[in-house]
Amino acid sequence: MKLYDYLRELDRTDARGVNPLEAYAARVDTSVGYLRVHVLKARKAASLRYMRKLAIASEGNVSLSEVLMHYGVTEEELNKKAA
Repeated sequence: MKLYDYLRELDRTDARGVNPLEAYAARVDTSVGYLRVHVLKARKAASLRYMRKLAIASEGNVSLSEVLMHYGVTEEELNKKAA
């Protein structure tokens, strides 16, 4: 799943008033606002450590390669590094 889609899916308050994006933000050690403003649109560069954190905190929903592509790393670049 793409990181953008995952974040949009999480950012929905349910009938109890719970927003799953808040729990994800806590797992990543950031705020919901930061996720919405900087991560969702990839407006700010992220370190590899932070990108790993985003992938791990998704609990298997978003792979590290999807997070990297979200931040502009192409599949071709990923394949070159793996070879």
